[in-house]
Amino acid sequence: MTRSSLLSLVVSAALGFAIVADDDGDWTGFGTWGLPACALAYLVFALARGFARRPAVLAAQVAGVVLFGGVAAVALAVDPGVGRCAVAAGWLAHAAWDLAHFRADLVVPRWYALGCVVVDSFVGVSLAW
Repeated sequence: MTRSSLLSLVVSAALGFAIVADDDGDWTGFGTWGLPACALAYLVFALARGFARRPAVLAAQVAGVVLFGGVAAVALAVDPGVGRCAVAAGWLAHAAWDLAHFRADLVVPRWYALGCVVVDSFVGVSLAW
């Protein structure tokens, strides 16, 4: 494991603990809108790193923004208990998205994807709890 990956794990675990500890029970703020914002970060990385020349990679990032944005929008439109569970599932799905990016070693640096796996898992589990 590289030093940057190890540092990413430590920092993201600390951030995950901080997010969970600061949970005020209102999942409709960061919990909901952070989901498409994180997907948007991947799209921005893709554009900044020149993946606009690779339509399939760019299309996957746009699809991620639409998918995770849709989860957030639907979660706010349904019963709050169902919405919270949908957002929790969305964060856990985003952790899987991060893991796929980590393994592919495309779009974002590996340390970033690894850190996101940890933080997204913390957020998803805390919302499901």
